[in-house]
Amino acid sequence: MWFLLMLVILLTNGMSAFGLKMLAGWGLPETVKYPYLTVWYAGGLAAIALPMLLKGMRVGKTEIFWGGVTGALSIGGQVAMAVALSSGIPGHVVFPIAIGGSIFVVALAGRLVFGERMNLPTALGVALGFVAVVLLGVS
Repeated sequence: MWFLLMLVILLTNGMSAFGLKMLAGWGLPETVKYPYLTVWYAGGLAAIALPMLLKGMRVGKTEIFWGGVTGALSIGGQVAMAVALSSGIPGHVVFPIAIGGSIFVVALAGRLVFGERMNLPTALGVALGFVAVVLLGVS
């Protein structure tokens, strides 16, 4: 089950942001981003909730709380990217900042919230992620 969910995440990650770039590039009204994001987040909720319901999995208050928090933060980030793109900031600036920020926040939260320590391969992976984002931004 988790493999299927991770596959869905892998295949759909970044598609919403790509669509935001398309909306900004087409010069559509500023208000279009809200229905667009609503469809993406509703689809994501359905893609996760339906398999869980079919398997009879129970969801507790803690899961609902943390799901709501991460969902709200994600929506905030998507709206911020949409505003930046529609304001004329180039995608080669917006996307590396968003991706690099995500890598930084996940690494920092892992350490501060969960007490995770990075071993050498993990630290190298994070460093290579930052290098890749920088290289994509300057190319």
